[in-house]
Amino acid sequence: MRELFDAERSSILRFFRRVTGSAAQAEDLSQDVFARLAATNLAAIANPQAYMRSVSANVATDLIRRESRRRLSHAEIDDLLDAPDPAADPEATLIAKDQTERLMEMLAELPPRRRTILLAARLHRIPHRDLAREHGVSVRTIEIEIQKALAHCARVLTD
Repeated sequence: MRELFDAERSSILRFFRRVTGSAAQAEDLSQDVFARLAATNLAAIANPQAYMRSVSANVATDLIRRESRRRLSHAEIDDLLDAPDPAADPEATLIAKDQTERLMEMLAELPPRRRTILLAARLHRIPHRDLAREHGVSVRTIEIEIQKALAHCARVLTD
């Protein structure tokens, strides 16, 4: 069991970091998976790796359910009510609109594949290995495409 957990630990942590956005919480949830595995007879399971991924998905689902039922404290409600309305500042709205338009123009100037790769890697956090497989190229090619896209964006921003 320990060998299985050690072999899959990094992918489980990545999964939980994507779900929670927190490395510390990802560690806690991976320990929950380990505890559930320890209470199971893995010898009786045909595919322990698939079972561990299923347990991980169940732990994530449990967390999401718990979080959705959690009630806000009075202090959290007061903080939300006291938060400034960003739409109330017309200057900030214009600046944000201008920055958004500039970003869209920068992205539109990129070749389609490079734009797709950049957005998938940076916005959607798809691993380079997966992008390489999807586009039928090497991981190095994906890295070069991202570097070129970022260099383009930097040039546009400094002009």
